[in-house]
Amino acid sequence: MKNEKLPVCLFYGEEEFLIAEAVGQLKRQVADPASNLELLDGAALSLETLSAALRTQSLFGGDKLVIVNDFEVPAKEQDALISFLKSLPPGLKVVFCARSIDKRSRIYKFFVDRCETAEFKTFAPWEQEELLGWIRQRAQAAGKKISADAARALREITGANLRLLAGEVEKLVTYLGARPEISEADVLALAASGETSAFSLMDALRDKDLRTAQVVWQALQRDKEAVFSLLGLMASQYRIMLQVKSLAGRESDPNRLARLIGGSPYYIRKCAAGLGRFTLPELRRDLALLLTTGLKLKTGEDQAAVFDLLLADLCRPAESAR
Repeated sequence: MKNEKLPVCLFYGEEEFLIAEAVGQLKRQVADPASNLELLDGAALSLETLSAALRTQSLFGGDKLVIVNDFEVPAKEQDALISFLKSLPPGLKVVFCARSIDKRSRIYKFFVDRCETAEFKTFAPWEQEELLGWIRQRAQAAGKKISADAARALREITGANLRLLAGEVEKLVTYLGARPEISEADVLALAASGETSAFSLMDALRDKDLRTAQVVWQALQRDKEAVFSLLGLMASQYRIMLQVKSLAGRESDPNRLARLIGGSPYYIRKCAAGLGRFTLPELRRDLALLLTTGLKLKTGEDQAAVFDLLLADLCRPAESAR
């Protein structure tokens, strides 16, 4: 049949942890990894070497799995690779893993049409509910429940790195023993902060600690953290701080505040603890400043310079705020 799927997979995207998990599931299906599994470095792979690997049967019989990491192929070689993949020997499955791929290319269109193709994306700042759902699913897969407040606290302490979050869930599950549900108290007692995350920047901004904010921002730049994602997370934090500050004197219980404005009691407590550094007019100004910064970046101004100025302005002492 013309559109019959081939035993070929393309896993691509910036979320390398999810790609590694998908590949791991396939690896576990290999009966004898020593002879039936072959790993290839796609960045340094010639078409001849790949072709040889795809045509080599397992030494001791059984299905063979070939995994090509960091896959990339020049445009001039794509037609030849497509030809190889259309005539794979029986009992062979090939998995190509890539951080990105040109969706206009012939090879990508071939993968979509004839192969199993999956894109693995990180959760954007506006997809926090989806990230919390992923945490809940992770705990459920390990046979445990996790409360909504506990999931939020874990995200806020550890950050959005899925590899770190998965490790923390595993640690919490081990700690619980026979107890069926992870509570917020469990998370606060055990969860470790991510080494450098967008949430580390949020902590520094609440403290008006410009030096730490600049150090974290430089690390996030090296990790290619998306500036617009950071702006969205920052706007969300300042909006919550403004809401909590506006309710001061009328409501102070973190649990009731969390129900009123949305968020976890743990995060509400963190925001409330630093609100003495901010005035209401300043928080309104900061939100307007974040909006203005986003507009500047969309017009093509230098991201690093604009963001450096933004951090300096957000970390000004209250009496110096414009």
